[in-house]
Amino acid sequence: MRNRLLFSLTLMSLLLPVAMIHAQTANPSDALENVGQGTINWTSGVVYATGIGAPPPSAVNPAQARAMAVRAAQVVAYRNLLEIVKGVRVDSETVVENFMTRSDIIKTRVDGIVKGAMIVKTQYLSDGSVEVLVSMPMRGALLDAVVPESFGSAALPPPPLRPAPSVPAPQRPAPVPQAPEKRPEPTRVEPARPAPQQPEKKPEPPKVVQPQQPQPEKKPEPAQQTPVMVPDQSTTQFKGGKATGVVIDGRGLGLKPALLPKIIDPQGQEIYVGQVVARTNAVEQGVAGYAKDVNAAANNFRVTDNPAVIKGVRASGAARTDIMLSQPDSQMLRDLGKKGDFLQYCRVIIVY
Repeated sequence: MRNRLLFSLTLMSLLLPVAMIHAQTANPSDALENVGQGTINWTSGVVYATGIGAPPPSAVNPAQARAMAVRAAQVVAYRNLLEIVKGVRVDSETVVENFMTRSDIIKTRVDGIVKGAMIVKTQYLSDGSVEVLVSMPMRGALLDAVVPESFGSAALPPPPLRPAPSVPAPQRPAPVPQAPEKRPEPTRVEPARPAPQQPEKKPEPPKVVQPQQPQPEKKPEPAQQTPVMVPDQSTTQFKGGKATGVVIDGRGLGLKPALLPKIIDPQGQEIYVGQVVARTNAVEQGVAGYAKDVNAAANNFRVTDNPAVIKGVRASGAARTDIMLSQPDSQMLRDLGKKGDFLQYCRVIIVY
């Protein structure tokens, strides 16, 4: 009984500093996702991981024991950070690990980025062990490693040049001498005139085959019932003028945060991300920020002082990372985007 109590107290003493450190690095309105031995702060776009190292019994003196415990804690923290980063959702179909398994170059780059993570805090515990907290931004190097080169409006491929097919074209007119061979003239044989006798074959009976049975094929009409599930009402809250950003309210939809979320209309057409944002802006700014509170999001520096607030109607995609808007709100966002440049500069916050 005493051993169990001692074990419980020791475990609490180890976990309590972890929770305190994470609380110090986040605001109450931040969108946090606890993963394994760490946390993803989707509001700040930073991944945190902790590692605990114990002093080895082979240490010669207390100084060496502490140094070895610190080193062991750092190794564990980096390993935990790598496991968290592998599970970060890139879009609705893939996570970071998918890109790492496809390409050795991406795997090497991500491993190097993780090993270069910053040590946020080192805490020495009463039992001689050491806890290390490390952090790594998801923007910048990580996004540059996993975002495809073809992503973004600035990376659209140029129209293909087709001068080659025009070269062989003039060579084909060479067989023009075949034209003078107007030998088909002898085919003017008049015996072909019995053809008028064919109308004597009464084609009228096939005309009788005019059943009205194809009319019941009008059953595809019930397929039009699908868009009814999306409310056709506008929820946009906007003061007017020129929008400086947009806040998408996705609360209650089961939405999951990701590095490259999409905003779509009821027809599945993309309103925001790849066709609007240049790859450089996506890498440097991050496609979207996340929050847990609409008011906090509307006052966030990312969307500056005059954002539009729009309510989402459905989470979409395999991993539910994309958000759908109603038809009126989709048109409103497109119109606001044409009048300003806030979408091009990723001034988007999603609340979930």
